[in-house]
Amino acid sequence: MLYGFSALFFILSLSTGIPAIPQLLRMRKIKHDSASTTGMVTLDAGSAGGSMSSILGKINYPQIFYRTPNGKEHTIEVIDGSAFKIYRYKSGDTVEVIYDKSSPWLAYVKKEWDNALRDLWLAGGELLVAIILWNIGLSLKLPI
Repeated sequence: MLYGFSALFFILSLSTGIPAIPQLLRMRKIKHDSASTTGMVTLDAGSAGGSMSSILGKINYPQIFYRTPNGKEHTIEVIDGSAFKIYRYKSGDTVEVIYDKSSPWLAYVKKEWDNALRDLWLAGGELLVAIILWNIGLSLKLPI
């Protein structure tokens, strides 16, 4: 049973960490030559940003509108899901947007960088728990 929990924590660490890695790499590439501005969140279903229900809860697709110094308006969409109806974004909120100076349509919300970094650390912790549980089972000479 201990090995089963170890395997579950290992799978959980993979499902937490693997999506965070490409997201962090994409954001790091944008951050290389970036500028910062503020954006406005909208959850208006008529503007393509809306919501969808799933088995595990409701998923919102808020759109963030931001303006670059040359006056052009751009939009990015993020995924905001929760099983407990606690969402990161509310319509009308202002958020910090980091965009590439040479390609201002490549952007991300600063909060997403923090969340992806948190997920990567969480995956490391879950992996550590899996290794500890596995080693406890081996040291107690429990059958696999």
